[in-house]
Parts: sequence; C-alpha cells; structure tokens
Amino acid sequence: MGDAHGEGWTGDRGPTTTRVGRALVVTLPRELDDGTLRALRTDLLERVRRERVRSVVFEASGLDVIDAQEFRDLTAVARTAAWLGVRPLLVGLSAGIVGYVVDAGLDASAFTAFGTLEDALAALAREADEDATTSGDGRDAQAADGGTPVAKPPDGER
Repeated sequence: MGDAHGEGWTGDRGPTTTRVGRALVVTLPRELDDGTLRALRTDLLERVRRERVRSVVFEASGLDVIDAQEFRDLTAVARTAAWLGVRPLLVGLSAGIVGYVVDAGLDASAFTAFGTLEDALAALAREADEDATTSGDGRDAQAADGGTPVAKPPDGER
C-alpha cells in the first residue's frame, strides 16, 4: 500500500494511507464494500508489518454509511492489527453511524475512539512523550529537565 491508494482498489474509491510519526492514518472512503475491505486488510497489514508502526488510525469522517457486516469486517482488520502489536484507533464517526453501531449492538471494543483526528494524534504524541521520559525497562526515569522522576503508568491505565 503506498501513501496514496492501496493496490487492491482503483480510482478514488479506496482508502488513502499516510504515515504520521509512528502511526498510519487510514482515511476511509465515503462508502465501503467487501472488495475494498479485503484489499485494506491485506495491504494495511503488510504495511504495518513492514513499517513497524505503533498505531493505525482509521479516519472515518468522510464515511456516509456503514452496514453491520462492513463494520464487523473493519473491526476484524483492527483486531488483526492488534495481534501484530499495533493499537487501532477510530476517529471521526458521525453521530448517525455511532447511533447505528450502538443500536445494532455491534462490538466496537477493538478500537480506541476519538472524536477527531487531531485528538487522536495529540493523544498518541502524549503517549510517545511519556514513553520517552521513562526507561525502556519500565523503571522510573528522571524527567527530561532533570526534575522529578516520572513513573510509567500501569498497563491498561493509559
């Protein structure tokens, strides 16, 4: 998958993918279909493996509609990415799509959700800053300014 369109789709129908720091931002098209989701899964997961990113941000602000099967397929892509050690985030869903997902009882637990792409990227930047101020072995590290030690939060409390 290149920085524009993936290899499994043509024209402007498919998602676009951009690297931002240690994250891949996947901008979803207005409509999803089975072929696009299959190509996204294959291409995105290969790129995740090859580029060693830490997060995949699915940017859905342009998505008009999504049905239950398409949402489950997108969730499967997110879960597969998580198995590769990548954190999946979902941003920009419209209130109508969120209402549908809730009313349909769809499982969105594979994603960490944010209202906007800017909010998600800011959270990822804060986490990167936290990681930079702690040692790689999880012990307390001295703050970058030489001040108070900064403790790494326990897993699950980020």
